[in-house]
Amino acid sequence: MNNREGASRDGMSPARPETSATTAAAMPRPPVRRAAPETDDSDLPDLTPEQLDELKQALEERRASLVANIDERQHAERDISREVGDEMDEANAEGATSLTSKLLERDVRVLAEIDRALAKIKEGSYGMCEGTGEPIGYRRLKLRPWARYSVAYQEQIEREERTGGGS
Repeated sequence: MNNREGASRDGMSPARPETSATTAAAMPRPPVRRAAPETDDSDLPDLTPEQLDELKQALEERRASLVANIDERQHAERDISREVGDEMDEANAEGATSLTSKLLERDVRVLAEIDRALAKIKEGSYGMCEGTGEPIGYRRLKLRPWARYSVAYQEQIEREERTGGGS
């Protein structure tokens, strides 16, 4: 009975360690699940010529699309700044201009990454992680052909940014 009484009196105490143990156990699990793509990287150490051509074509298509988007957004930004109206119109125009500027910045960043990837194709270093020198893996490159890092190295960078990036 003492054990039961102790358990009922301290019912909250044992629950807390179990909860924190459960939380601690849950923390390592996501990296284990994410480790599966790492094996995909090592499964395809070298891209086949067909895969390389496919990725190059995807990069060139995305580049053309981005150049067109950048041009459209620049024209839209100029058109918005020419309109004159009351304070609400000006506030709306300012918000639209801000959004357009952010989208332009993003597109220019991605365009630079695509240009970098295309240059790496020309020099023969495309598909290699810039952090580890290991192959990035076709699946990752298929999703993001301008990727510079393997999944594992990108996760490491993001982890370091979360924990020590504020310093």
